Amino acid sequence: MYDVIVIGAGPTGCYAARELARRSYEVLVLEEHAEIGEPVHCTGILGLEACARFDLDPASFETYLSSARFVSPHGQTFRVAADEAKAVVVDRSRFDQLLGDQALSAGASFLLGTRVERVVTGDDAAVVSANSLGERTSYCASLVVVATGADDRITEQLGLASPSAPPIFGAQLITQPQGLEEVEVHVGRRIAPGGFAWAVPANGHGCRVGLISRRQPQPLLRRFVRSLEQRGVIRCNGAEMQCRAVPCGPRLPSFGERVLVVGDAAGQVKSTTSGGIYYGLLGTEVAVATADAVLREGDFSASALSAYEAGWLDRLGREQRTGRILRSIRNALTDSEIEAFFWLARRTNIPQLLSQLHFDWHTSGLLSLLWNEWSAALSPADGKRPAVRR
Repeated sequence: MYDVIVIGAGPTGCYAARELARRSYEVLVLEEHAEIGEPVHCTGILGLEACARFDLDPASFETYLSSARFVSPHGQTFRVAADEAKAVVVDRSRFDQLLGDQALSAGASFLLGTRVERVVTGDDAAVVSANSLGERTSYCASLVVVATGADDRITEQLGLASPSAPPIFGAQLITQPQGLEEVEVHVGRRIAPGGFAWAVPANGHGCRVGLISRRQPQPLLRRFVRSLEQRGVIRCNGAEMQCRAVPCGPRLPSFGERVLVVGDAAGQVKSTTSGGIYYGLLGTEVAVATADAVLREGDFSASALSAYEAGWLDRLGREQRTGRILRSIRNALTDSEIEAFFWLARRTNIPQLLSQLHFDWHTSGLLSLLWNEWSAALSPADGKRPAVRR
């Protein structure tokens, strides 16, 4: 019998296994894929704060980011550039593998090619039933950490982690850069309704091109890729497109008897960008502390584990709520209104103010600067609203 079984060997699962194994608990990680880090679903942009806080191995770092160019539906642009790097692009497959290696070094065990089919909790243990390389088997533990991502059957079986809002959808593929020198972010209803598109060069390791959208993103991404090819900034090499659902807010409850849910499965994502690595690690940090406490006390009831949800919502809840407000404002804008914002940004110090925002905790500062700049622009000395160039 294990102290903890972790389901899923993504960043949050490997981090939970590493930290619990470092506390001398017996940990087993079950991963359905044959390799840790495959398939790759996300772009892998991390703020430098996350890299320092969670002892992340720099061997997976590819490119440091200090600037980005924003592109409107009709091609207006403005550039946001900081004095120093604020984020890093990581090789996501390598990133996950290095976290897994750290967990192994700490004493955790891994079983790959093992698909969990059911979790049953009881008075004495949680029983995890799985299919491991075609053979049905089961494992017992005092506690289970579910780190399986947003598209998950296990939490549904347990009656946990219900979505608070419909998900959005992300798609990405790897292309070859042809002169693209910095990150580009494209917005507009035609480009990515309810979301945005991106192109991220990664220091010779290809260019990540993707988008998130309210509707199925595959045709939107294909059209976006064609537009970049026509500009001559990328070359598509026939890479496979990876798609996934992305939660739009907390998925609650994120705990139950003998169970904690972390990462995307718990909706621990940024509401503005849908980035999940850092917020997932922050939530998992609280999960590890809660697991350590209940393992010491021997009380695995839902009541004892409820401190986890209170803790991660206290840490992330306000930023997520404010982010949802910003996302609603963005989604309500027409392409003409987006063009008006770009017109304003090109003529004010909005880009400079944006460069000063914290990479991971930006919503309150963003609301303030947008309100101040918009109010000033709409209240000129002559009382006339500026014309919008289209």
